[in-house]
Amino acid sequence: MRSYVRLILRQAMNRLFPMTLPRALFLALFGSAGLFFILGDYFFFERVFHLLLKHNPQIPRLILLGLCAKLMGLVLLTTFTMVLFSASVSALSYLYLDDDLSLLLVLPIRRWKIWLIRSWQAAANASYMVFLLLVPVLAAYFVQAGGSPIGFAASIAGLAAYLLIPASWGIGVTVLLARFFPAKRLHQLLTVMTLVMVCLLVILLRLSRPEALLNPRSSQKSVEVLKSIELPREASLPSTWLARAVVAGSENGAATMSLPLGRLALLLAASLLPLFILLRLWHSKGYGRAQERQDMAAGGGRRRLLPAFASAMCAFTPAGRNSRAILKRDILLFARDPTQWGQLFILAALVVIYLANVRYMPSEIAPFRIAVSFWNLATLGLIVASVAGRFAFTAVGSEGQAYFASRSLPVSAFSYLWAKYLFTAVPLTSLSVLTLFLSNRFLGVEGEALGFALFVSLCAPLALSGLALACGSIAPVFDSKNPAKAVMSAWGLIYMALSMGYVAALIIAEARPVYGYYTNLLSGGAPPQYLLAVLAIGTGSAALLAASLLIAWWRLRTLEP
Repeated sequence: MRSYVRLILRQAMNRLFPMTLPRALFLALFGSAGLFFILGDYFFFERVFHLLLKHNPQIPRLILLGLCAKLMGLVLLTTFTMVLFSASVSALSYLYLDDDLSLLLVLPIRRWKIWLIRSWQAAANASYMVFLLLVPVLAAYFVQAGGSPIGFAASIAGLAAYLLIPASWGIGVTVLLARFFPAKRLHQLLTVMTLVMVCLLVILLRLSRPEALLNPRSSQKSVEVLKSIELPREASLPSTWLARAVVAGSENGAATMSLPLGRLALLLAASLLPLFILLRLWHSKGYGRAQERQDMAAGGGRRRLLPAFASAMCAFTPAGRNSRAILKRDILLFARDPTQWGQLFILAALVVIYLANVRYMPSEIAPFRIAVSFWNLATLGLIVASVAGRFAFTAVGSEGQAYFASRSLPVSAFSYLWAKYLFTAVPLTSLSVLTLFLSNRFLGVEGEALGFALFVSLCAPLALSGLALACGSIAPVFDSKNPAKAVMSAWGLIYMALSMGYVAALIIAEARPVYGYYTNLLSGGAPPQYLLAVLAIGTGSAALLAASLLIAWWRLRTLEP
């Protein structure tokens, strides 16, 4: 087992070295983004706990500590569900679907050692992001509550035990299901369920408007808040045990944390033992079932309805017969892969949260309304650039070696390219226009200002989809198992830089008419002039789109296996 652990570490090091410029740039960007996220997480909760503990001297401290424990317990309970579902999906990959298993299981290594390492990898993969999210929360509370470093260290140990409990449950559920159902179908089902669950949790958390609970006005208001977030059988939840341990450790020292942390340790032991028994009894049978070839025969109403739906979607697209055939094929492949279309749930959740935030903003203040509307135009380009990078940049490379088989068909390179462009540009443009229209209507923006915003929301996705497709066609990543990782290639980074330059130029072109709208609304000055900005944005976007499609067409014509 030590050799296998060393092999895993060696593989991780081989991904980093030798250090090349694109790899170093990616690590720098990734590390900076991670550090920014952790610091933002810490300062957000530090502000929350500061408002609760330091800005309410008229409220007894015991009530404020209870409110902090409730809030912390609610956050922990949400992450408990996330880790459970995430561990279920990770266990399928590490215990059943990984290509390395066919080699590992024939080596002279005891099966239980392979189960142990693989289960630990699945649990770590499912919970490390949640761990990084919750550690700043505990640190922020201990800083504001004045806890000791020993208590903080004990809280970190309790957090690790707490996260291993849902991870072991999720792995156990996967082992149980894989005994009776094909693992590949379970992977699709659990992936979709995880995405839906995460989106629902985020949407419900935002629509509940938790910011209203951060500044209670009196003791009676605090009691009402405590009652409003009380859960059934709350004292029996592991999240409550850990929250109470953190609060008790910060107030009375680490010695008072022994009872709740002991409960967590006992529950963890009681969770790991059944998992070991399930792996011992059913992993081999489940793995054998995962290797069986499934029946691929067509049939059923759903299989007949999906091609008809794809044909209806392609019937009115501005494309020729060959492009429509390629487009229909891509729609069918996309619809049959839940790991692909399941990502739309996340995008839809982000749009709902964004519109909810805009809906609750004080639109009656004119300067604030103008600032938010301009911010809408600026952030729209960044969102569209990221989505286009995920779908348009990987449109060619995601086909793998099958791309060269499709190029042997009597379909021109431009027909193939145009179908790939429409597949991303049309839905992305529709989403962009709808989002910007609703957000500006919530803010009360009307007339020419609204028309200008909609024009920008039309130009940006059309141009950025072409740019992403061109960069992805110059050096397609055919051998990437995860299309999202292909964006981190050298040309993916180039696309990010070019798209940011386009968004910056877009913001500069928008600045003058937005400023004119601002002065006209506040002081009654001359009405804003949109014509020059519309010409600049329209001409620049059209030129970028034409150049991108021309470069991509030339590259696809010369691309060889």
